[in-house]
Amino acid sequence: MWFLIKGSFWFSLVLICLPFLDSNSREALENAPPLEVGQSMAAAVEALEDIRQICVRKPEVCETGSETFAALGSRAKEGARIAYQFLDSKFADAEPDLTTGSLPVVN
Repeated sequence: MWFLIKGSFWFSLVLICLPFLDSNSREALENAPPLEVGQSMAAAVEALEDIRQICVRKPEVCETGSETFAALGSRAKEGARIAYQFLDSKFADAEPDLTTGSLPVVN
């Protein structure tokens, strides 16, 4: 779960920084709204504090959210297992034992 949040943050940061590396992007961004770093950071801190307080104001939101993230985590874990088995069947030298979930023994 935290991996997805951190990954999304860093991916967004990369997307934001990429236009600084391309000279053609400067003309396209001339009409874009200005970026005020100080105000943006203050708004982000305030939003984070508001998110932290939501469980105090509405505990049912946090309960439903935790159930949702637990269900999504289970599905992601199962999806990772399926992807691993698929990739292992395509690239492994020996056949995996799909009944026990154990890795094949390679001699």
